Amino acid sequence: MKKRMISVGLTLMLAMGLTACGNTSGSVSGGGAAESDKATELVVSHYYLEEERGSNASGDTFLTMLEKYEEEHTDITITQQTMSQADFTTKIQAQAAANELPDVFMVKGSWIKNFVDNGVLAAMDDYLEKYEYKDTFRDDAFDACEVNGQIYGIPNQLSLTSVVFYNAELWKEAGYDEFPTTWEELFAANETFKEKGIATFSLGNKDKWPAESCIISTIGDRYTGTDWTNSIIANDGSAKFTDPKFVDALDMFKKMSDSGMFNADCNTITDTQAAEYYAQGQAAATISGHWEIATLQSLADDELLGSTRVALLPNNDGSEPDSFSGGCGWYFGVNANLTGEKLDAAMEFVLATSGYDASVYTAETYGLPSGNIVENVDLSGFPQLTQDFVALVNRVSLTPTYDLQMDGAVIEVMNTGLQDILNGTKDAGSVAEEIQTEQDQL
Repeated sequence: MKKRMISVGLTLMLAMGLTACGNTSGSVSGGGAAESDKATELVVSHYYLEEERGSNASGDTFLTMLEKYEEEHTDITITQQTMSQADFTTKIQAQAAANELPDVFMVKGSWIKNFVDNGVLAAMDDYLEKYEYKDTFRDDAFDACEVNGQIYGIPNQLSLTSVVFYNAELWKEAGYDEFPTTWEELFAANETFKEKGIATFSLGNKDKWPAESCIISTIGDRYTGTDWTNSIIANDGSAKFTDPKFVDALDMFKKMSDSGMFNADCNTITDTQAAEYYAQGQAAATISGHWEIATLQSLADDELLGSTRVALLPNNDGSEPDSFSGGCGWYFGVNANLTGEKLDAAMEFVLATSGYDASVYTAETYGLPSGNIVENVDLSGFPQLTQDFVALVNRVSLTPTYDLQMDGAVIEVMNTGLQDILNGTKDAGSVAEEIQTEQDQL
């Protein structure tokens, strides 16, 4: 397997001013991991915007932990570089390609091998061994960030990506006491909703990841099985995207799109805008992740929240679905160029803001699971939607989310191909061939 360079061609973006994106706290730093007069100054880059804090449980958790860290470590200056997730994804990969990463930064599981291969990400094993709560991490917490037996990130969130949130009242009016468990019923319901002038599912795929992360990751597993996905992740040659079972999954997605199951502007609106469509009654359901709970609580009225239920996409054989895509996929990593006291400070910061204490805050404040197991959480005081969501998570198994574990370049081709399917410009077979062509370059 040959070594790939990271995000070739993106370094130009740095020269175009992306370093000015977002807001900062503390003193402004232009050099990222470059040594400064203060060994205790850390530049931390992430996509958790303050203005989105009220609708983002993971973001609020991290920012709360950061504020607590600053209060307890007055000798360390934290400089934040924050921006939207889309801008962050572009910028951090460009910085990695130029070896100009900040001291601490969010990194997606699908990028980690490239970052490690190019020597820009620091291993954390020595620090984890000394961590008081190292045994509380989920068994699968490091699946996407372990390379050659070493760990390169601390999970910042448990991404549960493919849950159906549906308006039970609208579905009851359409003749369904619960969400359909077969594709035939789902397509029949779609015709009813079209007659009512609303979409079956709201989808906001402007940033390209929702269709893949929240829909195809689960539909794909329904058709291929998880062994196939793990083979693709390992790139061992036994599974290919051109295999008929994966092409069938893409074809099911195309049938959903061609049938008018999604809003017509799905490729031009964001995931948050799709949630707004659902909150406004313009869609009977939406397919999203754990973040949708906080988003809907900030957007929907009490009546809609009271009638919102959770479900899973159907199985192919009509049996009760018992899995959906999820796992730890976004991590906080540390720049491999750091040494000495600054490296120690960076590692301490990551464990303090994304380790066990952060999982406790997420559980106690939002009732949601995270990268560490937190026992004896009382959910009785949380909204029914939260309780229903956690109950669903606890009774099913998780399968890999594609963009959290598959190679980043492969995911980029897949995401673009799914947009093409939604636009009606490509079929399932041609998209599968394009994805496999990229996979063959690894």
